[in-house]
Amino acid sequence: MLRRFWVRGTFRAFALFLFLVSPMAARNARADATANAPDPAVRTWENYFGVAILPDGRAVVVGDQGLIMYSDDRGKTWTRQNLSKDQELYDLYSVGFTSDGSRGWAVGDGGAIYRTDDRGKTWTLQQSKQKAALLKIAVIDSNKACAVGEHGTVLCTDDGGETWTASKFEDFVFFDAAFTDPMNGWVVGEFSTILHTIDGGKTWKVQTGAQRTLNSDPYFTIAFLDANDAVVTGLNGIDALSTDGGKTWKAGTIQGDTHSAYVSVHPASASNLFLGGADGTIAEYQQGRATAVASDTSNSITGMAFSPQYDMAVGMAGTIIVSSDGGQHWTSTNSTPTQTAATDAQ
Repeated sequence: MLRRFWVRGTFRAFALFLFLVSPMAARNARADATANAPDPAVRTWENYFGVAILPDGRAVVVGDQGLIMYSDDRGKTWTRQNLSKDQELYDLYSVGFTSDGSRGWAVGDGGAIYRTDDRGKTWTLQQSKQKAALLKIAVIDSNKACAVGEHGTVLCTDDGGETWTASKFEDFVFFDAAFTDPMNGWVVGEFSTILHTIDGGKTWKVQTGAQRTLNSDPYFTIAFLDANDAVVTGLNGIDALSTDGGKTWKAGTIQGDTHSAYVSVHPASASNLFLGGADGTIAEYQQGRATAVASDTSNSITGMAFSPQYDMAVGMAGTIIVSSDGGQHWTSTNSTPTQTAATDAQ
């Protein structure tokens, strides 16, 4: 029961879990920051959960208390806002954009879904009709996207988010989703569960897991290296591999670094995979082995994005780090955020 409670304690995305395992700096009370104090280089009382880099180089980051911020200078300065839903500042866990950056979505606690059509400058609240925390958004194109989260929730839209159709699977927590084309998608989550759709998210079939057993750890991430090879990662270095385009999966353990991986990204210009996770871990994954690279932080990494211009990773306790050499070396941005007023998204 303690194990079950601990895993289910990730209901508020990775927020609660990462809050418990991160350094004490992540637990600084927000009340300690006064309105009249100047912004420090690193806002250690804030936690960031997701990041996207648009084709023009703009970085968009989401975090706790409804935070969405963007930077046009590789993280040196930021324009910030805190979005509210029903006068509540819900934590936001994931942000994603279309391939051309023209449209994006952010999701979080309380079933919150926001859409942007101006590269992250302004956001519109959409009606999900859900109260469950949404932990990941997978953007397929300007009309199609799927969000997943707690209480077995899988939400998909094919009309730009005007309507969202819900599928439910027991009371599992789903942490990640990925699509290889508009029809084929996968969702991963608790109890080593992998779901697959062949109709763009209208229906889903269980491929692995979905059994409430104490020896089935959660899967946190899924990424495709190419049309055939895919990697799922999870708690304490577990993984599952597919070499047939996600039709079948073989469970195992990552060789080398066995930290829990909370995010995985396949850079478009590389043949390898990058993992981010507990204790500031960033690792390069190749042929079943993870090799750690210096990350310049001991705070848990919760989001990563790669682009032709630069790469960015974000995490707990105000962590924002960048790389200019394809993820081989990372340094802190020492950013100076610019505060804007909290707004109620319309």
